[in-house]
Amino acid sequence: MAFPVIERARRYVAKCPPAVSGQGGHNATFHVAACLVHGFALGEPDALALLTEWNRVCVPPWSERELRHKVESASEASHNEPRGWLLGAGVAPEPQRRLAARSAPPAKAASPVVAAERFLKGFRCGEAELFGASPVAVSDDPRFDGAALVEALYAPGELVNFVTAFEAVTEKSGEVKARPVGRGVTLARDAVVARFRGSGSDSDAGGAWLRMNPVDGCGVADVNVTAFRFALVESDTLPLELQLPLFARLPLPVAAVIGSGGRSVHAWVKVDARDADEYRATVAQMLALLARFGVDGKNKNPSRLSRLPGARREIGAAGDGVQRLLYLNPKPEGRSIL
Repeated sequence: MAFPVIERARRYVAKCPPAVSGQGGHNATFHVAACLVHGFALGEPDALALLTEWNRVCVPPWSERELRHKVESASEASHNEPRGWLLGAGVAPEPQRRLAARSAPPAKAASPVVAAERFLKGFRCGEAELFGASPVAVSDDPRFDGAALVEALYAPGELVNFVTAFEAVTEKSGEVKARPVGRGVTLARDAVVARFRGSGSDSDAGGAWLRMNPVDGCGVADVNVTAFRFALVESDTLPLELQLPLFARLPLPVAAVIGSGGRSVHAWVKVDARDADEYRATVAQMLALLARFGVDGKNKNPSRLSRLPGARREIGAAGDGVQRLLYLNPKPEGRSIL
C-alpha cells in the first residue's frame, strides 16, 4: 500500500529526535524543516503543519513564529541534494507553495510584572504566611536554618557541598556582586547538620551558597552529582513583593523557599530525575513555561548553587542581608503552597 506523500513525510519526521535547548536544537529543527520542504518537496503550509506536530516533543517547544521562520529559511536555502530527493524514483516534485504573508506582527509579550499580576489576580502574601504554611517548623533563630534544610532534604550518608569563598564583581550598572568561587567544603550530611547546629551556617561578606544536589566528593561539576533531586527557580526581574506570592501560588512541588538576603527569593523545586539528561530536559521545559515571569532560564545544570539559609551577606544585601529559610517541605506535591 502506497501512502500519500504527506503521510510518508509525517512518518519520517516522527522518527527524528526532538530538538533540545543547548543540545543543537536549532540545527535539529532546521534539518526536519529541510526534509519536509526540500526532501519531500512539500508546500510550506503542509511543511509547517507537520513541523508543528513534531514540535510537541521538543524541549522547550518552539513558538509558531520560530517554526515559520525555520520553514521559510529551509525553503530558501541551498541544499546538496535535489529537491524531492526523499520522494523516491519516478515521483516528480510539485511546484513549491509558499506561506501567506502574515497580516500583522505578533502581539508584544507582556512584561514579567504584568504577567505575574495577571496570574496572581491580586493575591499577596508575605514571609509570615510562608512560615505558617511550612510543614517543617522554621526556627525563630535564622542562624540555624541551614541545619534544618540539610537535615530535611538530604539523606544520611549523602555528601553536601557549600561555598563561602567569593570574588567581588562590578556589573556594568556599577552594582557590586559576590560570585562564588572554588570547590568549597564537602561533608557528609550529618556532619554538615552538626556543624551548622553548633555555630550556625558558615558565612562571609558575600554570604554563602549551598549546592542543591548531593555530590560524590570528587568534585562539584555536573558529572559529580549523585542525585538529580532539585532545580532552582528564581527571578531578579520581579520585585520581592511579587516573588513571594508567585512562588506560593505556582502549582509546583516546592521543597524550600529561601530569601537570598538580596533582591530575590530562591525556590527549590523537586524534580527527582533519573539522570542528567532527564534532569536538563525536565528543567528546561519548566523554565521555558515560567519565562514569562522573568524566571532565570540559565538554571538548568544539576550542580547549581543556591543561597545557603542561615548565612548573612553584606555585598548586595537588602535589609539585614540574612539568607532566611521561609518554607520547608521534604515531601512536596505539584500544587500551590497557598
